[in-house]
Amino acid sequence: MTEIEQAVKKLASRYAKVTIKGTVLSRLIELGTLIEFSSDDLIVAAGDNQNKLYLLVDGLIRKYYLDYQGNDLTHQFLEAEQVFSTQHVVFSGQVMCNFEAVEPCRVVCFDYELVQSLMLEEPALTQIYIGMLEETLRIKLVRETALLTESATARYVKLKTEIPNIDQRVNHGHIASYIGVTPVSLSRIRRTLREEK
Repeated sequence: MTEIEQAVKKLASRYAKVTIKGTVLSRLIELGTLIEFSSDDLIVAAGDNQNKLYLLVDGLIRKYYLDYQGNDLTHQFLEAEQVFSTQHVVFSGQVMCNFEAVEPCRVVCFDYELVQSLMLEEPALTQIYIGMLEETLRIKLVRETALLTESATARYVKLKTEIPNIDQRVNHGHIASYIGVTPVSLSRIRRTLREEK
């Protein structure tokens, strides 16, 4: 079984609420291309007009924005088996954010329009897509709620629970921007948590 085949079958079992025929999954698998990225490679840049769907096989990806002053603001970290799409972050035909490989990554890349056409032919595939959209919405709502209702310390602890080795994998400046504080404040939070142990 190829890596693309394994990744797509895992995706289907994770999101589909109905059994999808092997022949249908094979058609989806044929649309995927395995691509490797090195650490710090920009996978998608703000301003691009590409229309792609990505399935992360392994590695860690950071989704971030640049504000009006050019400050780098981390919005999300994506791990293996997560999906991201430029289609979900498009405004006026252009991608609004950046996706960067934080460490070496392998992704399965799909042309979004080809996947969309296949979903029209094979409606069972929409079950996977609906599951992905539901998860994307859930992640967004959880993140917004945390930013509005939790302390920076609570957000940091939650991030470490979700990705236990995040401190070793990601630049601390990126972690600080993700939880909404300065790197100096993150250092204080980390020191306080160490002292409380």
